[in-house]
Amino acid sequence: MSHNVQNFEIHAGDSRDIVVTVTDSQGGAFDLTGAAAIAWQLACSAGSAAPAVSKSLGAGIAITDGPNGVFTVMLDPSDTAALSGLYYHEAEVTDGAGNRSTVLTGVATVIPTLI
Repeated sequence: MSHNVQNFEIHAGDSRDIVVTVTDSQGGAFDLTGAAAIAWQLACSAGSAAPAVSKSLGAGIAITDGPNGVFTVMLDPSDTAALSGLYYHEAEVTDGAGNRSTVLTGVATVIPTLI
């Protein structure tokens, strides 16, 4: 699996779907059918001991097009309502054979809101 960088902005308390496409080392789709686990976290930094938001397959993450390597992280308003500023986010996929790969990293900017 190859590694992608995806930065995004979100207003605190908004809903957001983060769509991730996993590719193989040649740039083709990596089939997620049969993936053992997918995890996504948002934290103050890459080495943070306590993530601000955690999602996992079946609990905020869904494989939305397995053969084409697509999964979606679903953020609810409560996930970001109390956040503000820059955060690091990362996704990891464990395939059916138990191989783990970091497939996504990036910076998320949470913008404070009035309402």
